[in-house]
Amino acid sequence: MLVLDGSGSMWGKIKDGHKILLARKAIAASLRPFDDKIDLGLIAYGHRRRGACHDVQILDQPTPLNSVQLSRLVNQIKPLGKTPITGALEEARKVLTRNKSGGSIILLADGPENCRRDPCALISPEMAKSKKLKIHVIAFAMEERDARSLQCLSQNTGGEFHTPNDQLSLLAALTSSLKASVKSDKPAVKAPVAQKKRTKPELRLSAHLGPNNGPLRGGLAWRIVKLGENNEAEATLPPWESNKANPKFELEPGDYRITAGYNDYEVNRDVTLKKNDAISQRLIFNLSQLNLPASWARPDSRSGFGKLLFEPQDKKSSTADALDQKTTVITLTATTQQQLIPAGAYRIVAIENGKIQSWFIHAQPGQAIDLPVWQKTGRIRFELSDASTKKPLNKPTLRIYPVKNGEALEKESARSAALNPQFDLEAGDYIAEIEDGLAALRHPFTIKTGEITTAEIAVERALLAIDLKNTSTASNPVLDILEIRGKNKLFHRGELSNLDEKITLTPGRYRLILRSSPTARAIIKDITLKAGDEQTVSFAAQDAAISFLISDREDPLSRHQIFWRLNDSSGAVIWQSPDPAPILSLSAGEYTILAEIGSERYQQTFRVKSQESQTIDLAGALIK
Repeated sequence: MLVLDGSGSMWGKIKDGHKILLARKAIAASLRPFDDKIDLGLIAYGHRRRGACHDVQILDQPTPLNSVQLSRLVNQIKPLGKTPITGALEEARKVLTRNKSGGSIILLADGPENCRRDPCALISPEMAKSKKLKIHVIAFAMEERDARSLQCLSQNTGGEFHTPNDQLSLLAALTSSLKASVKSDKPAVKAPVAQKKRTKPELRLSAHLGPNNGPLRGGLAWRIVKLGENNEAEATLPPWESNKANPKFELEPGDYRITAGYNDYEVNRDVTLKKNDAISQRLIFNLSQLNLPASWARPDSRSGFGKLLFEPQDKKSSTADALDQKTTVITLTATTQQQLIPAGAYRIVAIENGKIQSWFIHAQPGQAIDLPVWQKTGRIRFELSDASTKKPLNKPTLRIYPVKNGEALEKESARSAALNPQFDLEAGDYIAEIEDGLAALRHPFTIKTGEITTAEIAVERALLAIDLKNTSTASNPVLDILEIRGKNKLFHRGELSNLDEKITLTPGRYRLILRSSPTARAIIKDITLKAGDEQTVSFAAQDAAISFLISDREDPLSRHQIFWRLNDSSGAVIWQSPDPAPILSLSAGEYTILAEIGSERYQQTFRVKSQESQTIDLAGALIK
């Protein structure tokens, strides 16, 4: 099976051209010599839906190779989405292991798995041997560490591993992998060894920095305790302990708590073991590895710093295994090369003898991050102001995105809410996105190694105030703001429920849609805002406060005992509630109210006049 990467990154460009176009040519050229000499099928992933981790498609089953026909299928693949490598290998494995002869998988990918699965865990050496499966990996134009994340597939199966970076080396890698797949010599199959019958549950453990990382190979401390009542450890039993990377434990059936320790961090998980169980548990630390240069520990060097301060920017945790973030200070020494930190966003401050540098990073689980140093970075300071008043902005947010091949990447490099933020960034092109309220501006800039620059940015803004008149006491207004671009194309900019404060917007044309309550008709106004404007828009609502009751009932009504339903003049249901004494804000018009109390039904039609509050009493309106 040929497994081909159809993710959006295959449109990326290298020195010979776009990767997908180079791959099509290399595949067509490499297949011709193997016509009718090999049974070959085709699987693609990430080519049909954007952001879908289940986008895997079998395009052709393994049949005697017709290179022209298979090349046509390859040419129809248009890169679009994510990189579900594990799912694609799973489908290829199912196809190849339907018979006992096994087969080979040629994986051509330009990026690592990004669908929160671990391909290394899918294809173990034992499974590959039992299924007679080989995987040849072609890591096309990949970063070295991304390519290493897939090398386990070829190592576990005895396949080839190639890292081509141009069309010629890609053709050579494909040809070599196809030749290796055609070879008929197979390793001798050893006679099966009789397995010892298991009487106790078996627990196999592994620990990982992140959900997509391979298992940690050392530095682990495992501890297992048996749980009794109230999930507390049984005091009469000593814990089971191990320092192995992948320990196995034979335990009695029951409830247990697993603790994995790595450096100063711990992860816990509770499991229940049943008779004859054989289960594996992957414990995820959700840690990132920060790589620090040794030169930082030399005070006499330009980049020499003595302390690092880690300030978490986001306290939210996303998984059950997430570790609490806290501000941490570490003292650097000559041996400080790596620092583990919980995944998340950080501001890192380096301090030494009055010198201060700061960086913003977003650490993904299991990611290895090289913190930039002064020799590789430049510094930029932003001076943000209001274009009309020349004063600083009130509440700006500035995000920085790297630019590659003329397009801004989605990966955020830095963020700040300071009035005049400063950043140290690696050399390259960037886009700064400044937001102040609903006003926004994108500013391109370039960082050069060792240079300090200042970007003076004046953001054009306009202020909008909303004046609500004649709204009833039952009003709950909501304002939708749509920007009008070009020939009446509408782009939703925001939805606001707090209309007491002034709204900051970018100058332009807008459509304002106000609903004074969920049951009132929308009021629409189009406006034009110029730079420096402070415009007030008045909305004179014509709604009225209408209350409902049934006064002739002897028993007091409680919530959920009664159910109200309101229809407009066309018969459409516009509101319903179990509230015993509701009050609504309604626009002028004719309505029908229906109340249900058990099997009894009350119904009455009434008319609402603008701004004229009234009480609708359904006494005597019982439907018999």
